Amino acid sequence: MKTGVSRRTIGVAAVLAAFMAVPLVPFAEPAPRQAHEDPNRADIDVVVSGTAMRQIPIAILPFVLAPQEPAAIRDASDLIRKVISDDLSYSGLFNVLPPSLYNAVTIISGRVPFRDFAALGAQGVVAGSTIRDSRGLAVEGLLYDSKTEQLVAGKRYRGDAALARDIAHRISNDITIAYTGKAGVSLSRIVMVGKVGGAKEIHVMDYDGADIKQITRNKSLNVSPAWSPDGKRLAFVSYRQGNPRLYIYNGDDGSLHDASPSGSELCIAPDWSPDGKRIAFSSSSAGESEIYVLDVATGRSRQITFSRGADTAPVWSPSGREIAFTSDRSGKPMVYIMDAEGANVRKLTGSGDANDSPAWSPDGDKIAYAGELNGRFDVMIYEISTGRTLRLTQNAANNENPRWSRDGRHLVFSSNRTGIYRIYTMDANGNRQEMIQTPFEATMPDWSR
Repeated sequence: MKTGVSRRTIGVAAVLAAFMAVPLVPFAEPAPRQAHEDPNRADIDVVVSGTAMRQIPIAILPFVLAPQEPAAIRDASDLIRKVISDDLSYSGLFNVLPPSLYNAVTIISGRVPFRDFAALGAQGVVAGSTIRDSRGLAVEGLLYDSKTEQLVAGKRYRGDAALARDIAHRISNDITIAYTGKAGVSLSRIVMVGKVGGAKEIHVMDYDGADIKQITRNKSLNVSPAWSPDGKRLAFVSYRQGNPRLYIYNGDDGSLHDASPSGSELCIAPDWSPDGKRIAFSSSSAGESEIYVLDVATGRSRQITFSRGADTAPVWSPSGREIAFTSDRSGKPMVYIMDAEGANVRKLTGSGDANDSPAWSPDGDKIAYAGELNGRFDVMIYEISTGRTLRLTQNAANNENPRWSRDGRHLVFSSNRTGIYRIYTMDANGNRQEMIQTPFEATMPDWSR
């Protein structure tokens, strides 16, 4: 079983934007509370389905283009519209109406017939324009309410035409914020371990699999990448010097430095604290694997577990006050929780043959983990308030290393259901399990915060 943890975004080129947005009332409807169930029962076989969210119907119009714009600008404009549509559809918050539904609606002199779109069921209408300017591309994205015919949000985005996808992701994110008050996943990135020849290298990509970049090129074994909360750094473990050591990669300048504390060279499974000042990791330098906390600024670390069993895969709670981890102190690897200082250790899971690779949801109300049942690993969810354990994958080979999206609506994980390991995402209820295409075998994903 592979163990890895991680979190957030390596910087991409910035896009200049002038902001104006008015938030609307979100449509979120809380899921009904489930009755308490014993987390230690032996027969977990619960798969969540359905949705507790009323989707917002929205139409995305072609962006206005001047007749003289070159093909590159026209292609960029078409790509922007498609990416916005894909982003909003993926979010699960929106029902993006098919263009065929409103092809007959006539737009004269740029005036949108909002009543026609309201009659078709669209609550929101996305419009805008794309033009060439000194920076390459200027895009105006506008969101209207079809019933009130009022502008809800609008921005102008500028950048090189090569940044069309990034501009589209930003427009999608601003639309999500306008409706919910919170950022979505369109600007988030996923880090993973990709097999390159006989080596395993760290790679990052957009949440939808686009724009894959290779971070390490040392032709060694690089594993367990973890995003820093600000998305500018990655912590990971590398065997480039023989033993597993902890490294930090800085996305701003591409620098890499060995962050292994003295005496803790055998490092695995790092995870950043929510404030970005500490990294929890496990090390077997002193014998049995124990959990340590590294002060990133000083480079000093301290041991916080002292168990006869092996303790590994630590992950911080969103509040920074607790750490979940894997331990076999009771005989089989299971998920435990302790205070951030190492006190008040309590067992969380007890079902199946082994539980590993915990991941705290952004709201702190759930922990995802990989649970071994009948010789295979599946993605499980433990609901902290109810004690209920839910199974999200089944009958699909091994499903490992689950990690949450920043909005808590999705999970990324690795699976060998096709015969080799690939990266998959799914909704937090187990629906829409989809493989992200990569040119290599991939494992140990993490989703930027």
